[in-house]
Amino acid sequence: MPVMTEDEARHLLRNCGGFGGLEAWIAEQPWQAAPGGWTVAGRVRGRTFRLEPFGTGLFITAVTPGGGATGEWATWTVLNKSDD
Repeated sequence: MPVMTEDEARHLLRNCGGFGGLEAWIAEQPWQAAPGGWTVAGRVRGRTFRLEPFGTGLFITAVTPGGGATGEWATWTVLNKSDD
């Protein structure tokens, strides 16, 4: 399966309609390449975000301020549900 491009990831986040608009906000922020995906330059309540593509979806991880313990991080999945 091909790797998702940044443009495809941004499109997915803009159009997923989930989590109170957080994904759409992430799509509009500057991103930096990181091992396995991207990091988001902006923060929400001190949290940073990591994006990791897989197939036609993305894992999003909200990292606690200062890094915190891994168990304190929130992780969720955004899936491309379209057939196009």
